Amino acid sequence: MELAEEDSNEETVEIDRESSTGFPLREAHHYITHFPGAVRKKAYRFDGSGRYFNKEWDLTEGSGRGFCWYHVELPRGNQKLSLSAQYLIDVLCPPLKLQDILSLVSNGPFCSHVDGALFFRVNSPGPTSSNFTIRIAARVTENSVITVSLGRVPRLGFSPTGQSLLSEIPSVENPNLVSGEKEGNGIVIREHVLEFLLTMNHSEEADNPVPETVSRLVVHVVDTHVDHLQDILTKLEIELDSVELELDKGNYN
Repeated sequence: MELAEEDSNEETVEIDRESSTGFPLREAHHYITHFPGAVRKKAYRFDGSGRYFNKEWDLTEGSGRGFCWYHVELPRGNQKLSLSAQYLIDVLCPPLKLQDILSLVSNGPFCSHVDGALFFRVNSPGPTSSNFTIRIAARVTENSVITVSLGRVPRLGFSPTGQSLLSEIPSVENPNLVSGEKEGNGIVIREHVLEFLLTMNHSEEADNPVPETVSRLVVHVVDTHVDHLQDILTKLEIELDSVELELDKGNYN
């Protein structure tokens, strides 16, 4: 009897050791979130045939032709880089390890294989509170992609076809109507909305082609960040033109 109890205890210790060194699934355990709502998250599942589905944040990988995409949007602000790392640890660990988190959040450009996954990171100089600072990082495996951005990146996600404002028939603004009301066969679009759309170098999420492979998804992520950079440059040029106009008018001392 004593020998049987000793064997049982040894098995229990071995099981505990294996569970502490493995990668348990998130749904099998209840993890405490230390920063609820600190970051915005998106999760998609792609079937590899041109269809996508919204999914829960479980960080599982796809199977067969299918693959998954998990995106984390870090907030803009004056927080330290270590706090951004804690945000990622809070939503990505497990299964990610510390070296994965450091590869995603550290400063400077980076591209390498880390623990069987491809990592790349591009950071522009400047404080994280600035709207002119861009950061993108990704972890790519055969059946999953995890990306991290600083702030919102337009057109990055996916929306059902037909929900795009660009597919609507516009109507000239009538001061007696509220923005969004339809007048006749068109939807009324205010001047400030037109000004915003004219500064965009891209379409909307509903117009995004659904990627059928992981590589096409990575191209989509990079492409949207390039568009975002062009948007920032356009806005900067507009602001500089405005300042130059004010200087020409002599409104600055």
